[in-house]
Amino acid sequence: IKECDWSSDVCSSDLKEEHGFLMGFPKEPVIWNAVSKIAKVKDVILTKGGASWLHCAVSLESGNPKEVIETVFEAHKSVKHVFLYDTDIDIYNAEDREWAMATRFQAHKDLYLYPKSKGSSLDPSSEPVEDRQQTTKTGFDCTIPKDKDRKGFLRAE
Repeated sequence: IKECDWSSDVCSSDLKEEHGFLMGFPKEPVIWNAVSKIAKVKDVILTKGGASWLHCAVSLESGNPKEVIETVFEAHKSVKHVFLYDTDIDIYNAEDREWAMATRFQAHKDLYLYPKSKGSSLDPSSEPVEDRQQTTKTGFDCTIPKDKDRKGFLRAE
């Protein structure tokens, strides 16, 4: 184990990742179970970039995006952002996720906002309101639109 400077709250990335894993990993099957009741889900992860707690990526075979997003928020109350992807996107790869957002997401149609939602105490950007934290939760539908030809949304080989 590497030494940590606990007084300045700076710790090795190994220990931070271990903490995130131990915190988020048990929530992934809870989310998967909830979503699989309403949609055909391939996989679910709480991403490292979201502190293994605040960002959830879902790989979907089928399902109503709005319902899936709301189900994730209900299954894990601390999730702040939900990202939906088709199964051709490797949700374990941040570059793949970003590519899907860049090529399949249109904010005016694919963004779901939930203002004044209960936020996580672990999110420093949430705002204190009475006895809880408050945030705007957001869902991003980065799947291929159902009314479009899939071929136009696939990567060139």
